[in-house]
Amino acid sequence: MVNKLLRNCFLCISSCSGSSDAMARRPFILWLHGLGDSGPANENVKTVFKSPELSDAKWLFPSAPYNPVTCNNGRVMPSWFDVPELPFKAGSRIDEASILEAVKNVHAIIDEEIARGTRPENVFICGLSQGGALTLASVLLYPKTLGGGAVLSGWVPFTSSVINQFPEQAKKTPILWSHGTDDKLVLLEAGQAALPFLEQAGVTCEFKAYPGLAHWMSNKELQYIESWIKSRMQSSSRIDIDMRTSTLTKPIVLLSIALLSTVLFFAFFFENKPYSSLSSSPSSSDLMARTFILWLHGLGDSGPANEPIKSLFKSPEFMNTKWLFPSAPPNPVSCNYGMVMPSWFDIRELPLTAGSPNDESSVLEAVKNVHAIIDKEIAGGIKPENVYICGFSQGGALTLASVLLYPKTLGGGAVFSGWVPFNSSIINQFTKDAIKTPILWSHGIDDKTVLFEAGQAALPFLQQAAVTCEFKAYPDLGHSISNEELQYLESWIKQRMQSSSSSS
Repeated sequence: MVNKLLRNCFLCISSCSGSSDAMARRPFILWLHGLGDSGPANENVKTVFKSPELSDAKWLFPSAPYNPVTCNNGRVMPSWFDVPELPFKAGSRIDEASILEAVKNVHAIIDEEIARGTRPENVFICGLSQGGALTLASVLLYPKTLGGGAVLSGWVPFTSSVINQFPEQAKKTPILWSHGTDDKLVLLEAGQAALPFLEQAGVTCEFKAYPGLAHWMSNKELQYIESWIKSRMQSSSRIDIDMRTSTLTKPIVLLSIALLSTVLFFAFFFENKPYSSLSSSPSSSDLMARTFILWLHGLGDSGPANEPIKSLFKSPEFMNTKWLFPSAPPNPVSCNYGMVMPSWFDIRELPLTAGSPNDESSVLEAVKNVHAIIDKEIAGGIKPENVYICGFSQGGALTLASVLLYPKTLGGGAVFSGWVPFNSSIINQFTKDAIKTPILWSHGIDDKTVLFEAGQAALPFLQQAAVTCEFKAYPDLGHSISNEELQYLESWIKQRMQSSSSSS
């Protein structure tokens, strides 16, 4: 065993001299999402990039912070910077101050990556819509020449007066601009306005228009971006090839001694330990989840962005709880000018009032997907009374619909800042078991996106359906979730868990 470990150690040492160079040559691709979207929801983009040259690429899909957005009535949503108006035209207003703040954050990401050893010429920034505008700003204001900036359906986020702030090295970074001719959210004219702007700045830009494409990205665009990045990587790899043979004799000798010492220690240590003690693990019954909590996010959000919620549930009763935070599929949303974004179903208007129109057909389609998740968990051994569905905003509306249309009694449904997504004619579809599922409704009185009146309208609706609902109003709370709400949710679920365990 010792000989085998030593042999592996020498193999490791012989490859160390090339590892730092491999990192330097590895491409880094930073993807910036659009308004109301999230980083994790865009990660499938990298599956389109199948070239061997990009097999070792490092990707990063950060999520924008939550900020109020002027064009969406001040609604708080994932946004890199403020957007004063939509649809965006060639002469639309911009908020340069918030853009420059966002650029600092992107530059910090690039700086960190370069400090780790990635060469600037192997750094590529790509972005869609608002993320495209931020891509352009970040590339043109960075003090070094990067591999490239790819803008999809974006716009120029500042006036020509800022051109004198572009460093000379930044102007050498090539720009690829892709835009759909049928874009109704960021009009083609807004993209075309970039050409004279970049020409004035002395920046090279390749502009590609995609006939029939609306405000979204196509596989054709992504495949071209792949070839574009690949061609720049090949140009970059021809530079300084001989640098890989730099003298590293002393560091390698020191590393060899350190690695050999470590290997020898662990080799002798583990030779005297029985294997069974290392592989012991809890039994499957100990790991079996007793409770299942499904969390449904709001419009434009993502499941992974909400995962920190479970860290607030510290009671011992939640130790064997299974959580699931799915992400909504990308869909066009009517209230956002048909913009494609993560959405469980279509929303006709925002702000949402008690009398706002609903799109029941798309709600019912979304319910089928939630029911499939519940069915799978119950088939796996979770009791229906230990299943809890929770959701915020659009996810809250879907929570209510999913609970009331499920054929069994569940542990409970918790709605945060939601609304009733269908009319009272659907009540006759609720089963006798479904209406036994208790509902907890939490709503901020200062909610300007889903008005408090929309939440209150649920009470007579649920009363008519004979559904038990506890309604909690939170003064001074806008369209967001507070820790106070989540702490109460924890106690509410815990109480039901205890009742369920005592009855079984």
